[in-house]
Amino acid sequence: MVQAQEQGKVISGLLMEKGSNIRVSDANVVNLRSKQSVRSSAYGVFTIDVIIGDTIRVSKVGYGPVKTVIHSLDDILIDMQSGTTIETVVVTRSTKEAELNSFLKEYEKKGVYNGGHNKVSTYLNSPATALYNLFGKDAKNAKRFERYMNQELEASKVDRVFNKALVNKITNLEGDELQSFMDLYRPSISSVERWGEYDLLNYIQNSFKTWDAQGRPKSQRLPKLEIPPQEK
Repeated sequence: MVQAQEQGKVISGLLMEKGSNIRVSDANVVNLRSKQSVRSSAYGVFTIDVIIGDTIRVSKVGYGPVKTVIHSLDDILIDMQSGTTIETVVVTRSTKEAELNSFLKEYEKKGVYNGGHNKVSTYLNSPATALYNLFGKDAKNAKRFERYMNQELEASKVDRVFNKALVNKITNLEGDELQSFMDLYRPSISSVERWGEYDLLNYIQNSFKTWDAQGRPKSQRLPKLEIPPQEK
């Protein structure tokens, strides 16, 4: 049986264009020690196997390549500079959650408090702000982005646990079959948060037996959701 400790070697990251909210999709992410190579998704998100001390390199045409050393197994955010070929060595990084929360703080600067949710004190101290939070377009955008942010973070938690490296080692599946199995048996965030290491491995093994007995059906890939549009 695959050792459960392999799970702890998977991190997820978010690639952003420096100085903007643009996500960098289809970038090449390489672990220079293991030579494993992955691509960032349409959301700018990637997952990759690492151990502490590894160096990962990120590159994409039109952006300067970035190198960063892995000091922990926390989610990371990497800024990429557009329009340059100069390599950047990242010393400090923000976590993905911290970066996403920073977007919400931008709404607060516009007078949208608490992600567009009113507090009792808001009505007492500033009725105008309370109404703005309820009906202002910035408030609607903040609420929409907050919902998206929560979905994104939950998806990353599932991806970090239910990842291709672990599923491949348990099932020996590769390519389209591996992708189909993972699409059809992707666990929910509530299950992942509840399971222990044995529960996850047992789930994958039992799901594989069921999928194999059904003739290994193919999944129908749905188009990925885009970042919710902002109202002007």
